[in-house]
Amino acid sequence: MKVSLIVPAYNEEKKIAKTLEGLKKQTYANYELIVIDNNSTDKTNEIAKKFTSTVFIEKEKGYIHAANTGAKMATGELITFCDADSQYPEDWLEKVVAAFKLHPEAVAVYGTCSTYDASPILNFINYYLYTWFLMLSRLLGLDNTSGFNFVMKKEGFIKVQGFDPNYQKMSPDLQLGIKLKKFGKIIFDPKIKVLSSFRRFEHGGTIKTTLFFMKSWLQILIGKDPTISYEEYNKEIR
Repeated sequence: MKVSLIVPAYNEEKKIAKTLEGLKKQTYANYELIVIDNNSTDKTNEIAKKFTSTVFIEKEKGYIHAANTGAKMATGELITFCDADSQYPEDWLEKVVAAFKLHPEAVAVYGTCSTYDASPILNFINYYLYTWFLMLSRLLGLDNTSGFNFVMKKEGFIKVQGFDPNYQKMSPDLQLGIKLKKFGKIIFDPKIKVLSSFRRFEHGGTIKTTLFFMKSWLQILIGKDPTISYEEYNKEIR
């Protein structure tokens, strides 16, 4: 079961090396690593080429365009879009593939995360709070398929026609998960854990950023599109 690891990146010279280093150290060997440089103006492209020869430039700005371009180039049975500022344990892919083998009917698998760049106590709290939130969201009927730890069958991604480039609201990953659920089971496995950056909360303010996410989550939960646009999110939080 081959996995395509797609890393969309824009101006991530400070973080991407650590991300790619972790992906290159995976104990599960059957994977390819693809970096989509979303027209960066820093050294993202140069750094990425130290880890993989498969680096492409997507000149049309936006995560959705970069992700869809990466998916078109992917040759794996499974695909995932790894955040360029997240960190992936060496056994991450091994656990993901094991989950798909245990649930062959699944169209997607997702897991939880902690943070790595807050204080040790806050990292610990973030992990438990986020995991509990994922469990609650699932109980309420919404799989919170966050992109940094969300792997899917490529055939499912193709069936739903990938990310909708016209969808400009927050949480395109959650919308993708909702579409995928029509074609198969989505599995949540809390044992599949990655480390995400806390920088969005630091830059935007913890309370403000949390309210941004919760507002969008509640709107999606009741079947509405978020009122917060992806552009507004990037402007206010990043």
